[in-house]
Amino acid sequence: MAVDEMGLSVPFMGEALRKGAHLGPKALCVFESKEVPEGSKPFGMVDRCVAKVVFMCAKGEVSSLHIGPEARSGVCPGGQTWIGLTEMAEGLRYFISTGTPDFRHGEAEFLKRDPDMVTRSKNTVGLIRPPDRYLCVMPCDDFQGSLGVPRAILLFAEAEQLRNLLALHHFGTPDIFTSTSAPWGPSCASFLSYPAGLSANCPAHTLIIGPVDPTGNNWMPPSMMSLGIPIQQAERMVKDMPASFLTKRTHIAFPDGR
Repeated sequence: MAVDEMGLSVPFMGEALRKGAHLGPKALCVFESKEVPEGSKPFGMVDRCVAKVVFMCAKGEVSSLHIGPEARSGVCPGGQTWIGLTEMAEGLRYFISTGTPDFRHGEAEFLKRDPDMVTRSKNTVGLIRPPDRYLCVMPCDDFQGSLGVPRAILLFAEAEQLRNLLALHHFGTPDIFTSTSAPWGPSCASFLSYPAGLSANCPAHTLIIGPVDPTGNNWMPPSMMSLGIPIQQAERMVKDMPASFLTKRTHIAFPDGR
């Protein structure tokens, strides 16, 4: 096993999870860095939607991404809010719910019953801290320990693959109810903020299933979900693989070799 100062290396963990679960998209590393990685692009240079660009990275369409207080231009206001770079604008609680003539000409997403429900939900999320200089995403294969502090591994999986990954997670924990969660929020929160530990009230050990935001359905394949795994949990899962059903009973995990 490849080992660095933190234990298993990020490239080793990403490849083990990707191959073990038979995933197509690349496994991604979400990390904080003091410097912009060489060749990295600001999210806003690619698209205003942070989550869409993350998925593009998983598909191999872009190699390395970063966002921070000095690199947020071109990113939608909501995305900046959910990465801790700005406060939520008053109008957004109307936009997410019922709309108001005073914000974006009354446009609304109807994702919450009313503006008060948005406020209460956001308060439950708690403070979202800004990244330590830059929040970065790149394929696990390309990550080196000198680049920064890895916070999470992000995977994209179809239903059977996700079932197997979640079963692998439960192989090594007795925490059956709160060790996984599909929390409310935009796709960028499911992909980055929650698993990377930016949200004060998201338990550090919890795997994040997502996205739960239908506004990304125009670019996210209908059969695919995300799984954000805090880095310590990813290491535990990889170490558990040899003794688990994923290795011992592969024919159960993938009937007929699929």
